[in-house]
Amino acid sequence: MKSSEEIKDLAYLRLSEAEILCEAQKYDGAFYLAGYSVELILKAKICQHWDIDNLFSEDVALDGISKKLIGEVKKAIQIHDLNILFIYSGLVKKFQLAKANELKLMETYGYLMSISMSNNQRIQWSETARYLPIGSQKAVEVKAFIQLLNDENGLLKWIENN
Repeated sequence: MKSSEEIKDLAYLRLSEAEILCEAQKYDGAFYLAGYSVELILKAKICQHWDIDNLFSEDVALDGISKKLIGEVKKAIQIHDLNILFIYSGLVKKFQLAKANELKLMETYGYLMSISMSNNQRIQWSETARYLPIGSQKAVEVKAFIQLLNDENGLLKWIENN
């Protein structure tokens, strides 16, 4: 990807694809892609925060910064842990304060970080969500999660604007 803007566009495309899957009652895939949109928007923010475009390209070299060093940075963010990505984005403290005061951010955080202990509770989003058994996600939960992410005051827009 050539820029943080392209990564951001991809994040919104994945959320759109999650909506399509949700409408087709494919809730497990919709949940995974919706969470992945958060991962991507955080990675776009990291590129902006560090002022590095082409972070995912093999041919990146900046004034005096070698490809090897950029490669080390790339390895650091080629993870799926949203908590760590929040740290790398420079938003972790600001987000902690914001979610304490913004119900939509707190609810979205709950969909991303809650851990399932039984069939009646939510399942935490991670890259491994794509391997969960068919029917792991409930329609009402996935629809609410996607709606929260799409909201103008939702998490994706918050990350983008902060």
